[in-house]
Amino acid sequence: MKYITPELETDRLVLKRGSKEDYIKVYEYDFTKLRDVDGEFKYVKLDPSVVDSFYSDKEYLNDMFDWIIYLKDTNEPIGNIVATVKDDDTSIELSYNLHPKFWHNGYMTETVSRVINYLFSVGFNNVICGYEEGNVKSKGLIEKLGFKLHEKKENSWIKDGKPITNYVYAITKDEFYDINTRNCL
Repeated sequence: MKYITPELETDRLVLKRGSKEDYIKVYEYDFTKLRDVDGEFKYVKLDPSVVDSFYSDKEYLNDMFDWIIYLKDTNEPIGNIVATVKDDDTSIELSYNLHPKFWHNGYMTETVSRVINYLFSVGFNNVICGYEEGNVKSKGLIEKLGFKLHEKKENSWIKDGKPITNYVYAITKDEFYDINTRNCL
């Protein structure tokens, strides 16, 4: 199936397909070095040509939605969120990045919540997110939004000779709407 990424909005943000230049701005740094996996946290510039491997200028994408996150007031690209459809067509997995100069402003919480709401409204029943051990920012966001631990994958991959554990979290449509209804009261 082909998915067209719709434009979404929050009070402060606009989410939509971006230009290649916007992806390059968002991915100024190598996000694999900023996750604090196994204690590694470094601001390493990413070679802009790497963006070619994951950027598509097609109007549609197979099995995924791909948004650039923009500040509504300035139209500045600040992050990216991707939703990839799983094999069962009722579950979808989120991955996201936010440029470090925009951390600690609640932008990613706002973005992920809006995207989840959209995904459930178009028929998905489960949303999955994950993080590697050490990535406390992602863990905190996932737990704040009400995701529950679904699977712990010990020794998921090897980094510098050390096995890394991957944590997979999930939230159902009913759980998400129940949490958000309670939070609005």
